Amino acid sequence: MAHDHDHDHDHDHDHDHDHDHDHGHDEEFAEELDEFLGEFQELLGSDPEAAMELVESVDESFSSHPLIRIAHAHAVWVTKGAAEARGELESLVAAEPEFSDAHYALADVYGELKEEALRVTHFLRVLELDEKDDAEAGFDASGYQELIVKSAEQALNGLPSPYRERLHGVPVLLEQRPSKVLVKDGFDPRALALFEGPTVDAPGGSDLPAPTRIVLYTANLPAEFEDEEELQSEVELTLLQEIGNYFGLDDEELDRLGLE
Repeated sequence: MAHDHDHDHDHDHDHDHDHDHDHGHDEEFAEELDEFLGEFQELLGSDPEAAMELVESVDESFSSHPLIRIAHAHAVWVTKGAAEARGELESLVAAEPEFSDAHYALADVYGELKEEALRVTHFLRVLELDEKDDAEAGFDASGYQELIVKSAEQALNGLPSPYRERLHGVPVLLEQRPSKVLVKDGFDPRALALFEGPTVDAPGGSDLPAPTRIVLYTANLPAEFEDEEELQSEVELTLLQEIGNYFGLDDEELDRLGLE
């Protein structure tokens, strides 16, 4: 049994895919785009219809940009459903085959539409492109390993009973990303962590055997949270959420872990 902790489908990787378009080196354009996308993301969470109006109001200099196109697809997804967003994302992937975020969003759409084979195909492409993008950008995940290990140890040592005792001695391993074998089985290539445990069905709660290992993905975590303080908090939150999911905890137990 493998449990993974990932992120919302509208959350893009920070250090991947720098597209070389006409405006790629235009700092003013980049600032305007960042400001626009920040406003869009805020609205998408609070008022999806307003987010749709915003993204449809952009002028031609913005509308053809891949990040605007994927923003529009996300707005369609939230307001009209996965089936409506599918066509937009398929067109975007065809036009921008190296755009890993588009493949990732399309994989999530296929997942919602129960098209597992297509979902896995695009998840595998995301894994390939994220590795390629990191290599081209010179991103070195090893620089974050010490902080990730320290944050994980603090989180596990601070657990209440019985979970601290249950997880004592369970190895916490670091890997850059999920393996291709895992992703072929449908595992999220941008998952932040993996809890591996019993392969037999078991009831949740404190009777569930402890996981055999915990894996933290050192390329995926800082891709989302490069600031050290945010990264430390996210490692802790990731572990707590995984513990809650793994043991099937109810609201009261989640509150004890600090997740409510």
